[in-house]
Amino acid sequence: MNKISIILIAVYFTTSYSVAAQINMISEDLRSEIDSTYTTLLKRNKVTGTSIAIVDNGEIVYATGYGFSDLENKRKADANTIYGIGSITKTFTALSIMQLQEQEKLRVTNSIKDYLVDLKIENPFNDINQIYISDILCHTSGLPSDIANGFFVDNPPTISWVIKELNKQRLISPRRYISAYSNVGYGLLGEVISRVSGLSYGDYLRQNIFTPLNMTSSSIGYELNNTSKTYNGNKETVEPTVRDVAAGFISSNVIDVSNFISMLMADGSFKSNQIISPSSIEDMERDQLTNVSLTQPFAYGYALMIDSIKIKNHKKKDSAIVSIIGHGGDTHAFHADLAYIPEQKVGAVVLTNSVNGRSMSEASKLLKIYLERSKDIEVDLDYITPISYKGVTPKDDEIFGKYNLGQLIIDVKDINKIKFKQGPVKAILSKKTNSNNYSLKVWVFGFIPIKIKDQEFKFTKVNDEIYAKRLDTKTKYEFYLGKKNKVNLPYPESWKSMYGKYELTGKIYETTNRLYDFSDLKLTASEKSGFLKVDLKSKSMFSGTLHFDMISDKSAVLGGIGRGNGDVLRILENGNLYYSGFEFVKIK
Repeated sequence: MNKISIILIAVYFTTSYSVAAQINMISEDLRSEIDSTYTTLLKRNKVTGTSIAIVDNGEIVYATGYGFSDLENKRKADANTIYGIGSITKTFTALSIMQLQEQEKLRVTNSIKDYLVDLKIENPFNDINQIYISDILCHTSGLPSDIANGFFVDNPPTISWVIKELNKQRLISPRRYISAYSNVGYGLLGEVISRVSGLSYGDYLRQNIFTPLNMTSSSIGYELNNTSKTYNGNKETVEPTVRDVAAGFISSNVIDVSNFISMLMADGSFKSNQIISPSSIEDMERDQLTNVSLTQPFAYGYALMIDSIKIKNHKKKDSAIVSIIGHGGDTHAFHADLAYIPEQKVGAVVLTNSVNGRSMSEASKLLKIYLERSKDIEVDLDYITPISYKGVTPKDDEIFGKYNLGQLIIDVKDINKIKFKQGPVKAILSKKTNSNNYSLKVWVFGFIPIKIKDQEFKFTKVNDEIYAKRLDTKTKYEFYLGKKNKVNLPYPESWKSMYGKYELTGKIYETTNRLYDFSDLKLTASEKSGFLKVDLKSKSMFSGTLHFDMISDKSAVLGGIGRGNGDVLRILENGNLYYSGFEFVKIK
C-alpha cells in the first residue's frame, strides 16, 4: 500500500482443548518468575489474553496461558487457545515452496510467471528482469507491498482478482534493489503452491505440514472451536478476514507452533519423520539479502528473520555471538512471535489476542528468561550486529535538491538547517557539530519544540544516487527513505487536467471493522513543489497525504524507498484514476 500501512496476516483454530491446558517441566522458581512477568505485562499493556510456550531440544518444557480468550464467558487462555499467527504464515508458505522444489515440481530460481502465466504486471526496468520465486521469498522481487482494496474484509476477493489488479500496476523497483516487504507477493506464492500441487493451499498445508507435525489445532481462518476472541482494551473487536491467505491467515496454538519450531531446529525432522531436507532448512535460514543494491539493517532468509545476540555461559566460562531466528505476525488484534536459537536448541512462541498485544509478544525476551534462569547463560538481546552499509558521504553541494519521500517532501536549500512540514507538524533537521548526521526537532501545535532523541538523519551516495536515510541511534540501524529527484520536467498536460476531487466507483469490498472500511474514501489531486500531491480522506486508517512523481502521460509513482513506496497511480482509458485496487471518478 504505502506507509499508511496495513499489515496482512493469517489465523487458525484449535480442536483439542483439554490435552495441554498447561505443560510444566521447569523448576517452580522459574515458573513463578515467568508467570509473574507475563501477568504483569498483561495488566501493563491492557492485553486480555496471551499464551506462551518454550521448547528445549525438541521437547515442550513449559506451555500455559494468562488472562482470557473469552472475557464475557470467563474462558481462560491456556496452551490450547487458538490465535491468529499473522505473518508467521509466511514461514509455512516458504517451507511448502521448498518441499515442492524437493519434489521437482518447481524451482525457486524460476520466474513466477512460469507457474502463473496470467500474471502480466508491467516491468519498466528490464525486459528480461523476471520475478523470481527466490526473490519473492525474501521480499526483493520488486512487487508492490499490498493492494488496499479487499485487503482486510469480511468476504475478500479471489487470487484471480488480485492478479488482475496487479496487471494494472507495475513493479516498484528492479529485482534485488532493496528488500520491501510484500504481502501480495506471498499471496501469489500460495497460488503457485496450489497450481503445482493440485491441492488448495489449506489442503496442502494440512497434508504436508500440519498432519506430519501433529499440528491438530491449526488451520486456515478462524473457524475452530477454541479460537480466541479479539479485544481492544477489554472491549471485544471484530477481526476481519485476510485476503492474501498465504501471507497471513493461519491460526494455531502454542503447542502446534512449538512443534513447528522443533522441526526447524532439528534440520527438518520431527519425531523421526523428515518433513524437509536439512539443505532446504539451511537455505531458509541463510541471509538472502547480502547482494541487494541498498543494504538493509537486518538479515532475512526465506520467511525467516535472522539476527545476532551475545551469550555468556557462566558454567563453561565462555561467551559467543549466536544467531536468533524467527518471525512475527500481526493482524488487527492478533499478535504473534516465534524465535529460536539453533546453537542452544531452544525456542519460544508468544501469542496474544489484543490490539495492544504487540508490545508483549517478543518471544526473544521469553528465551532470555529461560536461558538465564535454567541454564545460567546470560543473554544480551541489545547486542548490535555489525553492519557494513554501502555508500559514501556525499559532498555538500551534491545534497542540495528535492527529496520525495512519499508522505513528505524535503527541499534541501541550506546544508546546515533543513526545514520541512508534515501535516500540521513543523520540523527541522540540524547538522550536528563534527558529524555528517542531522538531529531532528519537531514543533507540536506549532510552538512546543520536542527533540527526537532516538532518531537522526543522514545522506549517503550509492551508485551516483544521493539517498536520505533515517538512523536509529539505539541500534545504529539505518533505513532508506528516498533519493534525490532528478531535474523535474514540466508536468504532462494529461496530469494537469486531472487535478480535482474524486470519489470511489466500482467494486468496494466491505468489512464490519471500521478501521478497514474504505467505502467513504475520497481523493484530491493537486500540485505541490513540482510533484503530484494526493490527499486520501477516510474515517478508516487509509488516509493521509502522498506525493507522486510523473513518469508518463498516464502513470505516476509514489515517492520514497521501501515498503509501500513506488506504488503506481494510473489514468485509466475511461478517464478515471486507479490506485491500490480502487477506481476513482472525478466529482463534477
